Amino acid sequence: MCILNPIVSVILTSYNKPSTVGKAIESVLSQTLQNFELWIMDDHSSSETKAILQRYVSDKRVHLVDSGIADHLRYQTTRYATLINEALPRTKGKYITYLTDDNLFKSTRFKRMVNVLESRPSTEVVYSKQQVIHLDEHGSVTKKFIRHTNGKLRNPVGLVDHCSIMHTRGIAEKVFHRFGSYWDDGPENWYNGDAAFWKRLTNFTLFHPIPEILDVAYKDTQSFQHLYQFIPEDIPTGVIIQTPSSELYRVENGTRRLISPEIMQDLHYNQNKIVVVPAPFLFKYPEGAPINRSVFTNSSTFPDMHLIKSASSPTVYMYQKGKKHPLPNEEVFYEFHFNWNEIVNVSDHLLLTIPTGAPITSLHQGVSILPDGVLFRHHQQYYVSNQQALCPIHAQVAERLHYPTGHSVVLSTHQISSIPIGEEIRWNVSFR
Repeated sequence: MCILNPIVSVILTSYNKPSTVGKAIESVLSQTLQNFELWIMDDHSSSETKAILQRYVSDKRVHLVDSGIADHLRYQTTRYATLINEALPRTKGKYITYLTDDNLFKSTRFKRMVNVLESRPSTEVVYSKQQVIHLDEHGSVTKKFIRHTNGKLRNPVGLVDHCSIMHTRGIAEKVFHRFGSYWDDGPENWYNGDAAFWKRLTNFTLFHPIPEILDVAYKDTQSFQHLYQFIPEDIPTGVIIQTPSSELYRVENGTRRLISPEIMQDLHYNQNKIVVVPAPFLFKYPEGAPINRSVFTNSSTFPDMHLIKSASSPTVYMYQKGKKHPLPNEEVFYEFHFNWNEIVNVSDHLLLTIPTGAPITSLHQGVSILPDGVLFRHHQQYYVSNQQALCPIHAQVAERLHYPTGHSVVLSTHQISSIPIGEEIRWNVSFR
C-alpha cells in the first residue's frame, strides 16, 4: 500500500533498542486509521537493531533512514531532535506525530487525535494522557503511573511527553519560519529536547487536551532518561564508563581510555562500579591510549590515580599526574579511606622510572599533596578532590558515579577552610 497523500506522518527515532523497536513499529501499523506514513529515523544502530528495522521496509508506508553518524560526533547535537529535523521536510502528512523506540501507541490514537483536529480547525496541537511503566533489569514492572492531561496548556514543559502529541503541519512551518529550524537540537537540550520544542510551539498556540491514554511509555534501565540521570557534564578522572552496547572505558584527564578485559583484575577495577551512560557522554571524550598489559612496562601510559607498590618495598604510593607520592604511614592511608585491596603491584623497574613527588600527609598536619578522586564531606556537602582542590558534588551525582557516600572522609571546618574549592561537578537540567 503506497500512501500518496497520508493524513498522518509519524516520525520514529531509533537507536539500539532491539527488544522494543519492533513493538513500537507494530503499534503504528496496527492503527485503526491506516492513512499514514512512517519515517523511521535510525541513528546508525547496531546490526541487531538494523536487522529488525529491515523487516518493515517492504511496507510502502514505511521509510527507513540511517543517519550514518560517527560515534565521536554524537555529542555535538541532541540527536533525536536532529533526526526529527531531518525527517520533517520529507513528510507529506497534514498532521505530524512522534514516537520513540521504547513507546507504544494505542490502536485508536491516530483516529482519535485526527478527529479532534479535524473538528476544531483552530486547534493546532493536541496531547493525551500517557501510561508510564518503569521496568527493572529483568523486565519486571517496578512502578506505574499516568501522566494526566491538565487542560489547555500555555506552558506544557515537564507535563507532556513528545510521544503524546500531534500537531498540524502549518504550525511546524510557523516554527521553522520564526526560528530557522523545527526542533532546537543544541547539545544543551539532550534531556529536554521536547521542552525546547514546546517553548517554540506555544509562541503560537495552546496544547489542547484529549483526556484518554493513547500511548504507553516503557522506561527500563537502558532508557535515555535513566542513563542520563545524575551524570555530570564533565565526568571526573577515574570513573569507568560504558554505553549499553560499548566496551569499557576509563575517563582520564578529559579522554576515554579503552580497558582490555584481561587487565581488570590486575588493576583491581570493580565491576560493580561501572557507570552506564548514554552514548554521547562516552564518545564526546577523545580516545586516549588503551589500558592494557603494556601499561605495566611503560610509566607514561600507566593510568592515573592508583595506589601502587612493588614486591621488594613496603612503601605504598599514590600514582598521580605522572609522579608517585609516598604515603608515609598507615594513619595517612586510613585517613583517606584507602583500601589495601586496591593497591596495584608493579615491577621495581616501573616504579624506578616514575619520578617521586611530595608525600601525602595527614589532614591534621596541613595538606601538601591532596590525593585525587577521594570523596570528602563537610556537614551535608560532598566534595571530590581534583587537582589540589575540593570540587562540590551533589549526593545523588556522587552515588550515580559510585563514590562511597556512606564512607566519605569527614572534614572539620578548619580543614576545609585550608583547601581551595574547585568547580562543581554538576548535573544540570535546564528547561529553556
